[in-house]
Order: sequence, then structure tokens, then C-alpha cells
Amino acid sequence: MDKKSLETIFGELLVTHGFKKKASTWYRQGEGALQVVDLQKSSFGMQFYINLCCVPVGMSVEGMPTPKEHKCSIRIRLTSAFPEEKEEIEKILDLERRDIDNTMRLNQITRITNQLVIPFLALMKDVTSLKRAMEKGRLKNALIDLAAQKHLGINEAR
Repeated sequence: MDKKSLETIFGELLVTHGFKKKASTWYRQGEGALQVVDLQKSSFGMQFYINLCCVPVGMSVEGMPTPKEHKCSIRIRLTSAFPEEKEEIEKILDLERRDIDNTMRLNQITRITNQLVIPFLALMKDVTSLKRAMEKGRLKNALIDLAAQKHLGINEAR
């Protein structure tokens, strides 16, 4: 599988959930937050990472309505959101691995998207969901900028 095929497969899954693509990033504007899913390529090979981000309603960041992943107020890498799945996620998104055939990779990308990415984004759909996710420790590995912390009414020490 090559980068284009990975983007196509992953993107088709996200589009069915209301996302729109720009470059290798997908955006979904909901009533409570702009959600961003970014497929990032490693600088060192054909390994990829999935970054999940949001900008809560009432906030604005550079590049709105399609900000770059690193400009988003709240962001987390999929492997940080699901550390117990880290090895499997990295294996599937490492296109240099030849021990995984295209059918297996397709099935696992579909599973990762439907069972991890989309449900996790539900935690980032609005301010109430974000606060609840933080209280439950689901965003403990997320990067939450100071403006978002103030907007959500949380203190720095999570």
C-alpha cells in the first residue's frame, strides 16, 4: 500500500462520518466544536500517525475554518489516546512493513477508524463532552493550550 491508497481508504471512512478533506487533513464542523483528523507522515520513512484535534465553539485559531493540526487548541495522537493499542496502530500505519497484506491493512484501518477514531472524537464534540472526558482522564495525554484551558474553565494541572 502506498500513501495515496492509505489517504483514500482512511478518507473514505471519515467522509461517511461527515468529514471534508483538505490535503491530508479532514474537517468536521459540529455545533460544539470543529473536529480535525490529520494523517501525518513521518520524516524518516513511510510511517504515519493519526492526530485527533478540536477547536471548541467560541474559540478561534489561525487558519480557521481549516486550521493546520498544530494550530488546534486541543490535540492528541491516536496512539496517546489508546496506549494499549499503540503497537497495533503503529504496525498498521507503517507502510514499510511487508508482513501485512493489503486486505489485512484495509481491515485494520477500518477497525481503527470505526472503533477508535470516531468514538474518541465523540469526546471532543463540545465543551460539556470535553470537560467530562478530562474528568475521566481520557484527555490526560492531550495537548491543551492555555487559551482552551481558560475557555473550558479548567486549570493547568490535569
